[in-house]
Amino acid sequence: MSKQVSETLQEMLGILKEGQMTEGQKIYFADSVVTQEGNQPPIVGKQASIERLDKFRETIGVAAFISYAIGDVAVVGNTSFYDAVLTLKLKNGETISLEQVVKTDWRDGKIVKERYYHG
Repeated sequence: MSKQVSETLQEMLGILKEGQMTEGQKIYFADSVVTQEGNQPPIVGKQASIERLDKFRETIGVAAFISYAIGDVAVVGNTSFYDAVLTLKLKNGETISLEQVVKTDWRDGKIVKERYYHG
C-alpha cells in the first residue's frame, strides 16, 4: 500500500507546487475528511475544509501565489508526512513565507485525515 500512497502523494504535491491548493483538496480529500490546524478544533468535511482555506486567503489578503516548496517526504503504511514552505504575495505588497509539516492519513487514494503543524 505504501507505493500507492507514495505515488498519489507525489501527484498531489505536483498540483500543490503549482499553487492549486483548492483543486488539490477537491481531488484528493475524501468527502468526510477531517482536517486540523495545529491544536485548533478539527474541521469535518471536504467543503468545510475548502471554505477554511478560502477564508484564510481572504483574512490575510493574498494577492498572488509565489511558491510551495516541498522539503522532506516520508510514507509509512497509509500515512505520509512532508514539510513545506508556502510563499505568498499579499495585497499590501508584503511577501510572506509560511512553514508547515503535514501529516496525512490515506484510504483508497483519498485523504481521510490531515493535520498541519506550523509555528
